[in-house]
Amino acid sequence: MVTGMFALATVLLLLLLGLGAAQTNDGRPADLAATETSPNDLSLLSDEELLAELERRKAELALPADDSIAAVEVVKPSFAYPQNDTIYLTVNETVPAYPIDDTPFQEPVTDFVRVYDGQFVTVSNDSGTAVCEPFFLAGWNSWDVTRVPRIQSYRSMNGQAALTQQLQTASQSGLNVMRAWAHTIDPSYPVMKSPGWYDEEGLKALDFLLSEANKYGIRVILSFVDNWKYPGGVDQMLDWSETAPNRTMPLPASLLEGGDYNQRSLTSGEKNYIVERHSLFYTDEGARKIYRDYVSTLVNRTNVYNGKVYRDDPTILAWNLINEPRCETWLIPDCDDKLQSWIESESAFVKELDPNHMVTVGEEG
Repeated sequence: MVTGMFALATVLLLLLLGLGAAQTNDGRPADLAATETSPNDLSLLSDEELLAELERRKAELALPADDSIAAVEVVKPSFAYPQNDTIYLTVNETVPAYPIDDTPFQEPVTDFVRVYDGQFVTVSNDSGTAVCEPFFLAGWNSWDVTRVPRIQSYRSMNGQAALTQQLQTASQSGLNVMRAWAHTIDPSYPVMKSPGWYDEEGLKALDFLLSEANKYGIRVILSFVDNWKYPGGVDQMLDWSETAPNRTMPLPASLLEGGDYNQRSLTSGEKNYIVERHSLFYTDEGARKIYRDYVSTLVNRTNVYNGKVYRDDPTILAWNLINEPRCETWLIPDCDDKLQSWIESESAFVKELDPNHMVTVGEEG
């Protein structure tokens, strides 16, 4: 595991946070960053290369040096946390802050976004007549941020403070959309533990994200399931399915921990098995049932922080059906048809439950 790790956000966000090297007894980092770059970007660099890249990006963005970082006092939030929730800030905690400027935060989210005549617009019905205003998207991808509110310690703040700071910085920088997963790929912080069994703390972390994002005028795109990783992914749902064939090839331990396949260590037979089994997700009824139960649970959830039902919350800009779907036609000739059929059926299912929000596939590009 890389012991020196940094999270670098987009240029507009101006957010550079360092990650400590300490580890817990199970080998996981004691401190986790609020945002993470793509695993294809920085995760393969050495500590020295990461430090060099951090300094390069600082110079490129003209950020202040470390010794110019201000510290602001953070007090316990004024809004009520759920009973027995002990991960809120203490009175004496401080949050490091980059002194951007005196730009005010954006106004809280109040209106839904629709597509009208090929353009994104906000729709207000307060007057009884729909009023459409153009909505221009400027955002970033903070894919596994859903687990962040549950992190107990991040430098001199906890995960909730780190997430709030990110949203504040984004709001001041003019960003208005965050894309995130409505699950996690970290088995230590699950949202769904098994079919129909949900971790309430994981759901409350998602509640916190939406509640805080709303305060600072940030809308959120949420993805229901991941194509790549095992925890929170399609292969996990397949293994849970009562109608899918039993697995005949053991799952590598690295996948259970949220890692990736080591392609170089796989034989052609193993690769074919992985691809063929993965494709079953789009047709297996047991997996579809688990997926739909997850969708229904989220769409109908009431946020414990602000009392809003997700389907009625304009903070959610849109739903992604799946993060970066794949179905390999080089091995399964009709795989594209299976994927298209799944997209059509599940988008209709989501819209039936939630007519208020846009639904997207979640593909790249």
